[in-house]
Amino acid sequence: MPATIITDRVLVTDHSHWETMLRPQELIDGGVTDVILKAGSGLGAVDSSFQKHGEAVAKFSKYLRLHAYWWDDPIVSGNAQAEFAAQKLKASGLPVLSLWGDMEQWWANWGKWTAARAGKLPWKAVPVFKPWALDSHCKAFAEALAKVWPVTGIYTGRGYITSYAPAMKNWLGKYKIWFAAWGKQPSVAKKMTWQELRDKWLPNYDPIFRDTGIVKENIVGHQFTGDRCILPGGYQDILGWKGKAMDVSVFQRSFMEHLGEVSGPIEDPVDPIPVPAGKPYIFLGSHLWVRNLPNETTARLIDSLTKDQRVLVVEIQGEWARCENPAGWVRLNWLTKL
Repeated sequence: MPATIITDRVLVTDHSHWETMLRPQELIDGGVTDVILKAGSGLGAVDSSFQKHGEAVAKFSKYLRLHAYWWDDPIVSGNAQAEFAAQKLKASGLPVLSLWGDMEQWWANWGKWTAARAGKLPWKAVPVFKPWALDSHCKAFAEALAKVWPVTGIYTGRGYITSYAPAMKNWLGKYKIWFAAWGKQPSVAKKMTWQELRDKWLPNYDPIFRDTGIVKENIVGHQFTGDRCILPGGYQDILGWKGKAMDVSVFQRSFMEHLGEVSGPIEDPVDPIPVPAGKPYIFLGSHLWVRNLPNETTARLIDSLTKDQRVLVVEIQGEWARCENPAGWVRLNWLTKL
């Protein structure tokens, strides 16, 4: 059966520190429109390549949209973890358009899980979370994530839900889903061109989501290959610059191209506060979007600020500041008053 859920689709790749280097131009040449980077996990582990990869992608923001995912570690608090993730993303200054909670951890002890992976411990000796505990944690993390970032969703797969936390089906229906379902991919890692990927490996099937509670219309992304396609754009530093097998997804074009749009009434505008003659501020991050309007729903991205750039703020409207040069609106809390 042909794919019926994600039809008008765009190519998306996701990356982490396992790729020593990204070459964004090669991704763009291959038809990729969006990149999702691992930002971190738990309460202390920021991915070591997030900032470097993010800055590399941000330089091509006219052609590549940037997103992030956070590995949900059920060993630590879901609420605290979501707050920590948002703080780290904001501090990065990167133009992250959406944040995804990566839900796939079922083990309750990292040391024993690592030992089992190394063949030093039988898998049955690795402690597993009780289904009710895992469900409770995942629900709390998803709810908290939605409160701290404008556009969020959940990355997961059917096996995780049905095997480890079946009660997730009672609440998953309210979230956007990036679904992992590898129904068609090379049997072993294979070097290929982007054209070969499009010709032979794009999914011609829908992911199976029965018994998950997921709503079909909320499946906006489908990761259809996991570390099997070695494609131009991602490299690891082993015996020289060697290609690294990528995770590749297709996403619904309308979702990616209209991130942050909302339905329903628009809130009454906040009365602007003029700033006489303009006040000097500085941006200390690495990249910050400048918008034509003071919101993230209907505004267009028109310019950007870079590290240590100074601006004059001539008007403040709620959480937004209007700059004189470049002319446009930015988030006030990302600026430091001089």
